[in-house]
Amino acid sequence: MATTAFGPGFYPNWYFSLSALAYGLLLPVLATLHVRHLAVRQSGAVLGTIAGTAVVTIGIGASASFDLIPAALFVRAIWWWTVGKIWVETAVLPRVLGAVTMGLAVACFALVGFYALTGIPMSPPDLPLRVVLGAWLIVLAVTLWLQRGE
Repeated sequence: MATTAFGPGFYPNWYFSLSALAYGLLLPVLATLHVRHLAVRQSGAVLGTIAGTAVVTIGIGASASFDLIPAALFVRAIWWWTVGKIWVETAVLPRVLGAVTMGLAVACFALVGFYALTGIPMSPPDLPLRVVLGAWLIVLAVTLWLQRGE
């Protein structure tokens, strides 16, 4: 969320550093989700972890190269669809959060398709999309915190 204050045009080094730190902090979240998902659906756990790792890797790259933004958005959509579907079908996390996550995935897929058809630059919507990712992660963190004893 803090990267929006240091937009890439104002402080590019800070923007990249904060983005790399934030994406790197997703790795423990992916490990936690992997363990939860593995208990209910092995194939979904593997796909969710692979897609989440791609979100981290390509997201860091997209912080430095705007050409990677469509790819970053595409893998985020795959990740959100995968984990959202697991949550809706198994209730390993709240089904409502799963449904919202799947909706965000559909929106990401639609944006990638729109970008492909129009060729408009993806850098202007990148900051709001990062805010959406940050807000979703905060909701996920609160949900995981509330379920820590289960």
